[in-house]
Amino acid sequence: MRKGCFIVFEGIDGSGKSEQYRRLTEKLEEINYSIIKTREPTKYLETGKLINKILYENENVSEETLALLFAADRVEHTKNKIQPALENNKIVISDRYVYSSLAYQSKGMKRELSIDWIRDINKFAIKPDLVVYLDITAETGLKRLSNGQVRFEDHSYFENIIQQEKIRAVYYNIFDFGKKTLFDFEDYPKKITQDYSINRKGRTRILRVNGDLSKEKIEKIIFKQVSNLLKSNKILPKKEESKTQSLTTYQ
Repeated sequence: MRKGCFIVFEGIDGSGKSEQYRRLTEKLEEINYSIIKTREPTKYLETGKLINKILYENENVSEETLALLFAADRVEHTKNKIQPALENNKIVISDRYVYSSLAYQSKGMKRELSIDWIRDINKFAIKPDLVVYLDITAETGLKRLSNGQVRFEDHSYFENIIQQEKIRAVYYNIFDFGKKTLFDFEDYPKKITQDYSINRKGRTRILRVNGDLSKEKIEKIIFKQVSNLLKSNKILPKKEESKTQSLTTYQ
């Protein structure tokens, strides 16, 4: 039975999710919460090591093989690390999870795969308590990745913009952000005006944060919502938990 809390960070390339993942985990550690930091693909499992080799050393495998490797890595990651930690009342925070597979493998590879097939091979993935989605436009993401030096004459830049907007469109779709179609990019906001919004999909809260805000403001928004979640789930820092247990025993 799950006693802990599972939090996942998601976003397109350049969204700043890894930075906010780091800030949140450091803040929770500072105030003595019991947390498990993790990421996907994993670095400690053999499947994760193979995925990283394929991604960063340009090993040539089919898109289907890569998707299956991600799914296999996720099964082991979930069953051997995430679930045991949750059963032990830990807060598990992951930089990416199944939603990245749904978005990137259906619209972010050379050959697009069926999102229904990707869901099927990832049926052992569990539902997080909270997904933090850092929302930026594809153009903003690519500007960040190129340190602000965008070469408009480079044809590959436009291909990447299109690819990243397709990935963003899948995120909008799976998180029910209200877009009519996966391909109607003209309907996307060029500027994100709302600081954040929250909606639910089953047990999962989806916190969508404007990635154009300052890092400090984003950090405050995320920490406030995570604090509310932990409070509602009655998860306390280790010292406070010990005090509560001692009082209960004494009474």
